[in-house]
Amino acid sequence: MKINEINSEGKISIKALITKCDKGKTQKNTPYLSLTLEDNTGVLDTKYWNLTDEQVNKYKVGMVVAVEGDVILHRNAYQLRVHKMEIVEENDLSAYVRSAPMTRNAMEAKVNEYITMIKDEDIKTLTKTILQESKDDFFNYPAAVRNHHNFVGGLAFHSISMVELCLMIAKQYPWLDKDLLISGTLLHDIGKIEELSSAVLPEYTIEGNLLGHISIMSARVDRVAHQLNIQDKESVMLIKHMILSHHGKMEFGSPVLPMIPEAEVLSLVDNLDARIVMMKNSLDQTVPGEFGPRVFALENRMIYHRKGSK
Repeated sequence: MKINEINSEGKISIKALITKCDKGKTQKNTPYLSLTLEDNTGVLDTKYWNLTDEQVNKYKVGMVVAVEGDVILHRNAYQLRVHKMEIVEENDLSAYVRSAPMTRNAMEAKVNEYITMIKDEDIKTLTKTILQESKDDFFNYPAAVRNHHNFVGGLAFHSISMVELCLMIAKQYPWLDKDLLISGTLLHDIGKIEELSSAVLPEYTIEGNLLGHISIMSARVDRVAHQLNIQDKESVMLIKHMILSHHGKMEFGSPVLPMIPEAEVLSLVDNLDARIVMMKNSLDQTVPGEFGPRVFALENRMIYHRKGSK
């Protein structure tokens, strides 16, 4: 059975990847595991109760496991209570992780289409060069460790979704600079390739913790612009400003606030795409007609899954 096929309570058997594995103890001091299991269709909140110390130390993130247990409704979402869990030797994890809802070829074609739309040759060359340096990783890496677009190819898919939104906004406000919108959006999160350790089961790197993807990418734009000997220093500065301000607020990690309209659009679209995807993730795990569990990244709100929707 696949995780997205779970639509009722009852006994199930699945094979999945452990992507979260937290140890805990009950009030009676009995060890248990709080797990997240994942396959290429979705994620499942899982609990394994009444374990020994030896058993809780047996499992860890990155293991593929064959699981038998009962699916129950817990806080209006399905949860698996494990009866039996065995480790499965598996070298290829690709069958157990989610990926972008676009193929690699389709995402590459879209990005190339956007680059050809850039009229300013300096901005086009800068954008193209940085993307070529990061090509494989850009189309493989997630956009985050958790919360949104945290799947293989999530970085490229998130960027593509944002460019589409930016182009729609530019139709309403034609005086916006589409070159800056396209370039700034495609480049804004590429620093996550250095911030995160890998495309599958990523963790934050030393550089990621010490520098963060925003400052990493700002420095990279400077380096590539210098290598290309780009003479239009203002265009480079404006792209850097968009990257530095794309979190929208200083308390969210941006060292400066958006001070050009294109930077404002980028920060709003970035936030919109991330939040809508987090809401969709909640809906996918919630029974129609009920509220899902509170989502910390959405101000601890519960998201309602309306009746009759998919």
